Formats: sequence, structure tokens, C-alpha cells
Amino acid sequence: MAEFLNFLSVFIFYETLHLPLFMDTIFTVAVVFYAGLVPGLIVAAGYNIFDSFIAVLYGYPFSAFTMLFSLCGISIAFITWLFARNKSEFKISPAITFLYLLLIVFITSFCSVFISGIIDYYKYMYFNLPDMVAPVKNFTMSFLSQKFSLFASCILGQVPVSFSDRFITTFAGFGVYKLAVRFFGEINN
Repeated sequence: MAEFLNFLSVFIFYETLHLPLFMDTIFTVAVVFYAGLVPGLIVAAGYNIFDSFIAVLYGYPFSAFTMLFSLCGISIAFITWLFARNKSEFKISPAITFLYLLLIVFITSFCSVFISGIIDYYKYMYFNLPDMVAPVKNFTMSFLSQKFSLFASCILGQVPVSFSDRFITTFAGFGVYKLAVRFFGEINN
């Protein structure tokens, strides 16, 4: 169900509203908080793998690079779990909760930027395939036009999109988790 909801989020926010963000990990974050690491890793890894095959159904060529972006989701799930496994700390105060979520945002952003930047670098360097996400491609091309190296451009091009996306999806995922606890109760994981 979480996988479907991640696809629905992307459809609503990226495809329909044309927000320049990924929005594909809201329910991954929620699952990590609610059900733990293993379910979160399954949802995280599954998104880009399913996305690769769905693209083929729509007539696009198969892309192993799309599957590699699962590494971003896996790192997001794992880092979120490092903090979420001790949920009692999130109950100390709203300020502490905010700071923990902000820490998750910064660390997962850092990982996402480097993982996706390295994937993009290899896509450009060896296959001459630009990033398909327009904002990332636009930022990367802007850095290239300013004479940054390809590697630096691929990394820096990820920063604005990844940080914004991680901020929104982390806080939204935590909100979904809180709603799940309210309606379905806490589970032991």
C-alpha cells in the first residue's frame, strides 16, 4: 500500500501539479517510523525498481540507472530508522521532535545528493544521458555553463531539489506516521 501511495504522491505533486520535486518517499518515511527498518527498506528499494518497469510499459526504454536511484531511498530509510527506532525521544517536546526531523533532513539530503549526483555523473560521463528530472538537469547544466567540472555540476545540481524534497517528505512522512498511530495504534517493531 505504501508503494502505491508513493506513486500516487509523485503523480499528484510532480506529474499533475508540476512541482519540481521527487515526492517519492513520503510513505517510505512513514513506514520506517510506523513499522521499522525492513518494511521501510522494502518500500524504498521497490519504488525505483517498479518505476523502471512501469516506464517500459509506457514505451520508454529500460533504464538500469533508474533502478540505481533505489540506493537513495535505501539510504533515506536506513538513516530515518537510525533516529526513528527510539520513538520515545520524539515525545520529549515538539522542539526536540522538530530538531530530530531536521537532522534526518540534513543527513538524508547529504546522502541523496551524493548518491544521485554520482549516478548522474556516470550517466553523463559514460552514456551521455542527462538527468530526466528537469530541475536537476537545469541546475546541472547551469553549473556546467559556469565551467564547473562535470562531477561537481552533477553533485551541486542535486542540492536545491534534494534538500527541498527531503524537507517536505520527511515532515510529511512523520505526519502520516502520526496519523497512522492515531487511527491504527502503535505497533511493536
